[in-house]
Amino acid sequence: MTNVYGYVRVSTRSQNYDSQIEMITQFCKMKEYALINVFSDKASGKDTDRAEYQNMMTTLEKNPQNVSVVIVTKIDRVGRNIRDLLKFVDTLNSKNIGFVAIQNSIDTTIKEGRFFLYIMGALSEYERELILERTEAGRKKYLANGGKLGKPKLKLPVAEIKRLIEEGVPKAEVARRMRVSTPTIYDRLKEG
Repeated sequence: MTNVYGYVRVSTRSQNYDSQIEMITQFCKMKEYALINVFSDKASGKDTDRAEYQNMMTTLEKNPQNVSVVIVTKIDRVGRNIRDLLKFVDTLNSKNIGFVAIQNSIDTTIKEGRFFLYIMGALSEYERELILERTEAGRKKYLANGGKLGKPKLKLPVAEIKRLIEEGVPKAEVARRMRVSTPTIYDRLKEG
């Protein structure tokens, strides 16, 4: 029987990876693979500095369980840029370990799968770059039309702040009453 590892990742703490684990488990049953372990991270895919990803790679260095395939649901679970993805696959290849991305129909244990992986990886990176370009263009247009980035400025009654300070109320107390920080009180006094 073929021993395999699964790897799952979600980007935020509020997300869960149950559906990814279920998909990998079902795939292994269908292929009659022995799923030895599933490594899971709740972290961004923009780099490979993720605890469980690194744990998996370290474990595969010695490969004590004779794992011959690593399975993910989609290639973007491994990483969002082609460089990291190809480095990952090359590392696995150097250890005679295959890579399967279920939803992308990629299986590097066959030559067609390796070819398709390189094509899909390039397309994924291209799509990500397009999204970044569109986001930046939208941001620039918003700013050019008078939009402001960041949190809207909180309106405070400057006259009331000055009156309280003139009555001898400490600025920290004024800030507490206004439910803002003391530096915000100083900023409003400078402005008004």
